[in-house]
Amino acid sequence: MGVIKAVIHRSPAEDWKLKSATVSQCSDGTYYVSVLFEYDKAVEPVPVTSERAIGLDYKSDGLYMDSNGDLGSNHKRYRESQQKLAKAQRKLSRMTKGSKNYEKQQKYIGKIHRHIANQRLDSLHKKSTEIANRYDIVCVESLDMKAMANKGFGNGKATYDNGYGMFIQMLEYKQADRGHYLVKVDKWYPSSQICCCCGKRHKLELSDRIYVCECGNIRDRDENAAINIKHEGLRLLREKQKT
Repeated sequence: MGVIKAVIHRSPAEDWKLKSATVSQCSDGTYYVSVLFEYDKAVEPVPVTSERAIGLDYKSDGLYMDSNGDLGSNHKRYRESQQKLAKAQRKLSRMTKGSKNYEKQQKYIGKIHRHIANQRLDSLHKKSTEIANRYDIVCVESLDMKAMANKGFGNGKATYDNGYGMFIQMLEYKQADRGHYLVKVDKWYPSSQICCCCGKRHKLELSDRIYVCECGNIRDRDENAAINIKHEGLRLLREKQKT
């Protein structure tokens, strides 16, 4: 191939060992090279305290709700570009398959898909980096996103557009890189039903969006769940460190 122009995102240090380079081509015709290096890095684990801990509860319409009552990114990247994508696909359907214009339009559609994916990745990277820099301990539920995107739920497109699974993967390696913790609470833990103040359990329907308890706790259902996830995650982490 000879010498080619490239955008280098990060320069390796002298002691890094080159392990592999993977060349991939996107649907719009652009090429990427992913370079893998190996290096030693000593990471000291941080002490377990509740001051710099946070719980995240999954939301299909806002990525997550945290234990402080804050909502994650509410962008729907695919939905925002769906009209433009549909127009380009309709134009492709009227073209002769195999022609130059057909191939050109295919690349244009691929470019739209890549733009949507890049927007989603950029948003998730920024949000996960913000949380990793701010909190030593992040507690989440161990959800099966593929199962949640099943047709039976009727929200598969919204689930994949959300990108929560990728968000958790990003958080996991960013937390580990800083010596922080990502604690996964069992998906069957009834975080939405337990009162975060008194511990009493109430059975809620999916339509019930406000949690009301006799002890006086009245708050958003997802915020209540996020607080419970945080408490359970801290308990699991402390038990793990004792063994």
